[in-house]
Amino acid sequence: MKWIDLHIHSTFSDGTHDPATLIDLAARQGLAALALTDHDTVAGIPDFLNYAAERNLSVLSGIEISAWHGQESLHILGYGIDHNSPNLLKVLGEIQQARHQRNLGILEKLAAMGINISFASIESQENGQVGRPHIARELIRLGVVHDMHTAFVRYLRRGGAAYVESHRIHALDAIRLIAAAGGAPALAHPAVIGGTLEDLSALLTELRRAGLVGMEVYYPAHTRKQHLQLLQLAAEHQLIATGGTDFHADSPGGIPLGGSVHGGRVPFSCYAELVEFLAGRPNSIAPGREQ
Repeated sequence: MKWIDLHIHSTFSDGTHDPATLIDLAARQGLAALALTDHDTVAGIPDFLNYAAERNLSVLSGIEISAWHGQESLHILGYGIDHNSPNLLKVLGEIQQARHQRNLGILEKLAAMGINISFASIESQENGQVGRPHIARELIRLGVVHDMHTAFVRYLRRGGAAYVESHRIHALDAIRLIAAAGGAPALAHPAVIGGTLEDLSALLTELRRAGLVGMEVYYPAHTRKQHLQLLQLAAEHQLIATGGTDFHADSPGGIPLGGSVHGGRVPFSCYAELVEFLAGRPNSIAPGREQ
């Protein structure tokens, strides 16, 4: 049996490994395919594709777009996207500029509480975009908190003392954006959204009309029961069942790259179905095409 991981993050968003290191990790663990899905950026995709070709590892370009629908925060994954799409890059640039302003707002709130963090100090941590995880790491470095969880609960998540609302595009627009860039849109970690199965089914019906192709069924936060329910929902809505670990970093007790989730490890069939779908998208970056 061949295993894969279709939800991972690099230093180009909030992960701790660069794309090449992620590919080396995947190769050492015997994974058959990988997709890089950084938050709201495709900046790491060229390195990812080039190094994967050198290592002869099957990969998909990807992204995880922060979106909203009604009162809910949703994440939309995109697979096989053309990372040079002008419209995609334009929208992502707007999102990243809004994130920059949000970061400054968070730092201002922290400064008002006597916690002084310069933007330069968090910007120098990574080679990609800066977000709340980078601020959390700086809070740990300064001794304000001892771990990431406390940083978010006390300061950075909704209800926290330094929380600033994020800029997100509508989920339907995110789906259309990914599709226009040749990609396959998939709903990330649906059981995390909340609500009933009936609520999720109604949401999937609406997202499917906009062009949703897949749904993340294999995911660490999904219970075994939820996994089975999501498999059934994916079949009912004719969606490709995708999956991944949402890997960000090696951590004690954490799920490793390509590790087992409650539904088991992610099977190669998820990748194969996506590749088959992408073969019909004229501007997708699918295996076997010139990149």
